[in-house]
Amino acid sequence: MNKQYLLYVDDEEPNLVAFRAIFRREFNVITATSAEEGRQKLDDNPEVKVVISDYLMKGITGIEFFESILEKHPYIIRIILTGFADQTAMMDSINKARVYRFLSKPWNEYDLRQTILSAIELYDARKNIAKHQKELENSYDSLNQFVHKASNEMRSTLVSMHGIVRLAKLEDSDNKNMNYWPILEKGIMQIDLQLRNIIEHYESDQRIGVSNKIDFNEIIQRCKQALDSFQDFSNINMNVVVRATESFYNDPFRIQLVISNLLNYVGDQINPDKGQINLDIEVIDGKSGVQIMFTDDDIGIENEQLNGLFELILSKGNNQDISLYLVKQAVENMNGTIDVTSIPGEGTSFNIFIPNNQSEFHANSSN
Repeated sequence: MNKQYLLYVDDEEPNLVAFRAIFRREFNVITATSAEEGRQKLDDNPEVKVVISDYLMKGITGIEFFESILEKHPYIIRIILTGFADQTAMMDSINKARVYRFLSKPWNEYDLRQTILSAIELYDARKNIAKHQKELENSYDSLNQFVHKASNEMRSTLVSMHGIVRLAKLEDSDNKNMNYWPILEKGIMQIDLQLRNIIEHYESDQRIGVSNKIDFNEIIQRCKQALDSFQDFSNINMNVVVRATESFYNDPFRIQLVISNLLNYVGDQINPDKGQINLDIEVIDGKSGVQIMFTDDDIGIENEQLNGLFELILSKGNNQDISLYLVKQAVENMNGTIDVTSIPGEGTSFNIFIPNNQSEFHANSSN
């Protein structure tokens, strides 16, 4: 079995000699008499898993030394040795330098050995977790890219199919199949909507730090027009009030994704037997952002359905789960919040807060 590498830093040479004599048979012991030499030894020996440092050294403390290596060597396990029973120093070590153990001098050989062995196990566990995390991230990225590419390709096929259906409707002169064309056409457009949701979700996740001036009236109108082709809004009285008097900056793509999917959700949920439904969309300026409120007087949502309303529930196979999931993801990507209140039989209200990134926009523009 290969011996594990560890580094011991102490400005008193006799302590290094004693440590090396005791542990050299079990470990590959590297020593240094200063923090500067310790940093160089770490750079020269990437196999080091554990660093032990004296607390008080000339010109620097063990805590300060450990802080100096955190960024470059984040996985190495750090142990402090000291002759002082200083509780404040102990807490500083744990909080500032992420010290694994704080041991008193003179150290006990058995205790120190067990601490080193435990530290090596922790190092290996951290590295394995980091490795698997990286593998998962790579797999997730690959899956996302595949889904995005496949969705775009399927959308192209659906657009072609939709064109053929529209042409067939015009050429069906004897009207034999007229009852089937609307069903097929609606199915194509519903699938197209879901594919667009997948594409938009992927593109939303890839966007970083996008901020532009937002025209809410324009975005709301554009969203409604895009949904009109496959969503029936004829029995919805839509009242839009925008009171965003200040310049508001954020990601227009994500804002549009939020509004479009909320409109789609409302359109899917309306009760056709209730007659006309009122939908109030309000955008109101605040000190640090805007409130976007969608309020309807439809049938409302049962209390037991409110929990998990924004979760992606694939087993149900219906639109609203995907739409609201996308809404929440987009809002969170903009560092916003979303709440929903509903009274069965009276209606539902979605209240969204999105921060204003105006200062961030101007900072980026000036660079």
